[in-house]
Amino acid sequence: MSSKQFELSHPPSDGISRIKFHPTDNSKLLVSSWDKQVRLYDTQKDQLTSSHQGHQAAVLDIAFGNEGAFSGGLDRRILAWDSSFSRTTEVGRHDGEVSALEFVPVNGILISGSWDRTLRTWDGRVQGAASPVAKLDVEERVYSMSVRGTLVAVALAGRKILIYDTRRFEDPLEIRESSLKFPTRCVKLMPDYRGFVCSSVEGRVAVDYLGTEKSNYAFKCHRQAADDNTDLVYPVNTVAFHPVHHTFVTGGSDGVVSLWDPDNKKRLKQYQAYPTSISALDFNASGSALAIASSYTYDEGEKSHPPDSIWIKAISENETKPKAKRM
Repeated sequence: MSSKQFELSHPPSDGISRIKFHPTDNSKLLVSSWDKQVRLYDTQKDQLTSSHQGHQAAVLDIAFGNEGAFSGGLDRRILAWDSSFSRTTEVGRHDGEVSALEFVPVNGILISGSWDRTLRTWDGRVQGAASPVAKLDVEERVYSMSVRGTLVAVALAGRKILIYDTRRFEDPLEIRESSLKFPTRCVKLMPDYRGFVCSSVEGRVAVDYLGTEKSNYAFKCHRQAADDNTDLVYPVNTVAFHPVHHTFVTGGSDGVVSLWDPDNKKRLKQYQAYPTSISALDFNASGSALAIASSYTYDEGEKSHPPDSIWIKAISENETKPKAKRM
């Protein structure tokens, strides 16, 4: 691998489900995995600084709060990790597996989504188990969620995308049906609030704009040519936006990370393949580093596969800049 990236020491021992950088601290990286643990790394020192195994089953998602962090997973519980990352307390529970978590810094609310077909909001400042501030029934299981400011995008089974304003959380601002014909793996709101990007299990990505559908488009990606002149099609598991230039990366089960310019509808770069599926991606707060989780996602069933790994890739200033539009 390139000298501009390194592999983090002490990675999880079973499937990496999510990686998230701290919203302001470039060095703090939170990681959840199927080994029931949540880990906190200092990426500048290549150091595992803390971990907890408060969950009784796989951890599916994580979120930094204004202080500390939150986690949820197959045990249906949501846990808070205190600001010193030394103690966990239960925030609350769902009736089904907790599949998505997002924290809304502007109002201190934690939003959880579940396979029980509900969204629930929690007061992120309350210590110990509590009742949700609000509970919203949705028509299908929650697959993925994204927050920008007060906007929330929720991807459901059945290809539905819901857009909410957390200040008026009772009814969605928009209800979209994904233009992608196969189940959604990931949804991410654009940093400038203009729209969202979603990816599917069938090697495609859709770029959608809020308030209009005229400029929406979709494209094929994460495919490889087979010997019989057909394409091997891989799920696009994860999407992450650069915080400064608003280009985005995708990671697929082909082990490839690609960088895209959404406005010019172009791929800017394809990075060399990683050992196995890319299960999660995230840029740090300044956009100077990209965390890449290489972790087999079992799209091809049980088989021998490389061990899980997390790579920290240095990102140059010009690398993620969109190209100037041609006149």
